[in-house]
Amino acid sequence: MEDAYENVVTLTDGEGNDVDFEILDVVPYEGKEYAVLFPLEDESPEPEAVILELLPGGEGAQEETLQGIEDEALLEAVFQLFQERNGENPA
Repeated sequence: MEDAYENVVTLTDGEGNDVDFEILDVVPYEGKEYAVLFPLEDESPEPEAVILELLPGGEGAQEETLQGIEDEALLEAVFQLFQERNGENPA
């Protein structure tokens, strides 16, 4: 049963709520890595994937850090590459 949680990360939103995300893929793009995440308990009609930049942990840190991306062109480029890597045709 532990394998079911292997690709799950819990993040805290701006309101202090913990939200579980499934890591769909880590996409390398222009020398950096981006995590494509999908909310596990999103009850909206059309939940959306979330893309965050994966930053290496600092010296002595064992975990990477995830950082939001504000550049819409970068988000689109990473998402298109994610679709190509996973056999989906971009719309």
